[in-house]
Amino acid sequence: MSNVLVIRAGRQAVAQVTGELDIATAPRIRQALIDAIHRHERVIIDLGRLEFCDCAGLSALIAAQKAACAYGTALTIRNTPPQLARLLRCVPHTLPLAPVSRRGVPAQSPAPAAG
Repeated sequence: MSNVLVIRAGRQAVAQVTGELDIATAPRIRQALIDAIHRHERVIIDLGRLEFCDCAGLSALIAAQKAACAYGTALTIRNTPPQLARLLRCVPHTLPLAPVSRRGVPAQSPAPAAG
């Protein structure tokens, strides 16, 4: 089971994706991400609770990136799980991944602004 929870705070949203992002769930999650991108100036996709991601899931993330570019929305992907990080090392991409600290712990992205 997968889910996406979009937490809105003013002009920013954090989209928390949980469970599996795969061929069965990617269309719904892609649409939720694109809807958030259309409505906010900044969107952070938090993958800290993502358990699995296949190529269809990766396609959903790339579609979100393309939508963000088209709408002028700042997009960041944070807390990339190790399984997805391995997949991303195998394919060329320009996904906006949040930096990871030297100890392997994801760097903290700014919290949503109150608004």
